Amino acid sequence: MNKDDITKAIKNRVLSPYLFLWARLVLRSRKPCIIGITGSVGKTTTKEMVAYLLMHKDALPIVGSVGKNPGNMNNNIGLPLTVLGYNDWFNSFPEWIAGLCLMPFRSLALATFAAYPKSLVLEFGAGKCGNIHRLARLAPPTVAVVTTIGPAHLEHFKTIDRIAHEKGALVRAVDTSGLVVLGQDDSHLSKMEKETDAPVVRIPGRGKDLSKGIARVIGRYFQLPDELINRALSEFTGVEGRSNLLELGYVMLIDDSYNANPLSMKYGLDTLVETARPGQRRLAILGGMAELGAESQRYHEEIGGYARERADVLVGVGELARYYKPDHWFGSSEECAVHLEEIIRPKDALLVKGSHSAELEHVIQKIKEVARERSADAALNDKNPSIAHEAA
Repeated sequence: MNKDDITKAIKNRVLSPYLFLWARLVLRSRKPCIIGITGSVGKTTTKEMVAYLLMHKDALPIVGSVGKNPGNMNNNIGLPLTVLGYNDWFNSFPEWIAGLCLMPFRSLALATFAAYPKSLVLEFGAGKCGNIHRLARLAPPTVAVVTTIGPAHLEHFKTIDRIAHEKGALVRAVDTSGLVVLGQDDSHLSKMEKETDAPVVRIPGRGKDLSKGIARVIGRYFQLPDELINRALSEFTGVEGRSNLLELGYVMLIDDSYNANPLSMKYGLDTLVETARPGQRRLAILGGMAELGAESQRYHEEIGGYARERADVLVGVGELARYYKPDHWFGSSEECAVHLEEIIRPKDALLVKGSHSAELEHVIQKIKEVARERSADAALNDKNPSIAHEAA
């Protein structure tokens, strides 16, 4: 057994049960309304959008205080930490020891007299171990949301049916007095609809449109007026690294670099087509898609074909990205960043997307740097036409 296996075993057999113990105490004592959100695509954006709506200053008198899990704290360690009021992971061994020693006292305070949210918006991640069935028993949702089901974590779950069954645990945990909200265009979700006795609402659309539809239904569930819902959703600015549209002057960038699977890749490429203006050159800078198991090559080849139909230039980053058969290929995001200026042209529409392991944040940073430099040069030339003439 290697070091990673030992660490994993300790977390699953010792740390996780300890966190569940104290989180269960707090939840049973305070009984918050839990909005549980999962799905293969869009769960983080949906979670953030729902939380933004319910946390809106004008919603506070109606909804009361609301909490959410920060970032990606959505697994069998992060979610109970969220329930216990932590806003980040413990990042070092001394922090973990101190935190675990103080946890009983913190938990008892939260369970009795300390301030605690009236509602929790929680993202439930399936992860590598199939966490959702455990998390749904710990924190049964009053409202369960499943955005969509697709090929993700196949290295661990093997089939999409198993992924659907795991995520469906959230739906099966809802009481008859609760609410289930499902995406529309998915046969797996149609099956989930039959697995609950709670009222079910199906929402059409994909991407941010689907997230907005879900947030609207949940806002109405909390009896928020439509005017407030519309205003709050119009103010929502998106989530960094997740379908975040940035007009940088020199280029237009869709930053969807946080993570990827085949379904979200297709959504991202469709968004590139829908967002690019007529005549605008479309570039797709795609990293590999992790955790796809034995079918990894097939999925990458499929996405490569899909991308070539929608992008004028396809750039691949990382070993798995070779299977896209891109126009340009780089072994790492750092290497790609070095050569970006040779590829990008003024006014291009760019999509940057890949699994977190592709580390495409280096590419995003370089694009922003190039855009700032070129925009500054353009502004200088506008003020001093003679400089531009001499340069020519």
